[in-house]
Amino acid sequence: MHASERAYLDHNATTPVDPRVLARFLEVEAAYPGNASSLHASGRAARAALEAARAEVAAALGVDADGVVFVASGTEASNLAVHGLGAPDRAVLCAAVEHAAVHEPAQRRGIRAWSVDAESRAVVAAPAADAQPPIGLVCLVHAQSETGALQPIGAAAAVARALGAPLHVDVAQTLGRVPLDDVLAGADSIAFSTHKCGGLRGGSVLVLRGGRRPRPLLLGGGQERGLRAGTPSVALAAATARALRLAIDEQEQRARAMRAARDAFAAELASLANVRSITPPQRALPNTWTVRVDDVEGRSLLPALDLGGIEASQGSACSSGAASVPRILTALGLCDDDARRCVRFSFGARDSAESGRSAGRRTAAILARLAMRRR
Repeated sequence: MHASERAYLDHNATTPVDPRVLARFLEVEAAYPGNASSLHASGRAARAALEAARAEVAAALGVDADGVVFVASGTEASNLAVHGLGAPDRAVLCAAVEHAAVHEPAQRRGIRAWSVDAESRAVVAAPAADAQPPIGLVCLVHAQSETGALQPIGAAAAVARALGAPLHVDVAQTLGRVPLDDVLAGADSIAFSTHKCGGLRGGSVLVLRGGRRPRPLLLGGGQERGLRAGTPSVALAAATARALRLAIDEQEQRARAMRAARDAFAAELASLANVRSITPPQRALPNTWTVRVDDVEGRSLLPALDLGGIEASQGSACSSGAASVPRILTALGLCDDDARRCVRFSFGARDSAESGRSAGRRTAAILARLAMRRR
């Protein structure tokens, strides 16, 4: 099957690079060959370009440029925050909604867990005053990556303030898809993943608020104000900044296109009695629809879709090859077999109602064939 005949419905894993972002990378890479830490003219010019990229991020978000840290990925951003913020001998308050980039480093500190409701939202509540272990950091992802459910960030910020602990928020799935107002109002650190909104893979941003300075993961040359040692790619920083700014500036129109594609796709599957939505109908990402497909063999679901030209996933790309099912699905009470019958379709800013409708028709035909084989 030719690539043009395939439907890419896995934008929560990554998105195609925006041509404007790629052009910015190539422009800066050619213009600034120096090391931004060098003191000669080429180094000073590279440093100026790096700081211009930092200022572009700060202006787009309305934050202090001193708190903008360029990193390699959203995973690194969250690891830096979870490893380094708050008292290191105190636990992390979070829920099963978190991406592994937060959950796994939090496990090293110890976790106090919120429960999760039937719509895959953290049930945010203040812990008992005498509960142990004490809390050193609060984490809540902005949108659950497998189901698309938006989380109660304002409530988490209030709990963090009452505990005197910083709040870390992962916005990997929401940048360019929903407004970030509640995050920017309440979070002390914010992890971005710009390759999910047209940026280049290998570059991203951690934003720190209120003068927060986490303990670094990398030691050496003291770059990024001592928070991330290593020679930075000025061109990658500039491209990352451009991707972030475009995502903020174009969020409303991108969300309209994604929602139109998703809704048209879902309408084509509406007649299938064995398709049940996992994504909540309200307060969810505009581009995400996760469903459980009954009466199919779960292990054959993605291969069958792929053979039919539909590229989707069963969870985060970093864990989709693992034997275990996504943590959130078991937290919702699904057994492993039912969890393997779940599939996530996620749409991008270049999709449309027409492309969503076409992909939906093909998907419905594939799922109907799979169900017939089981009868």
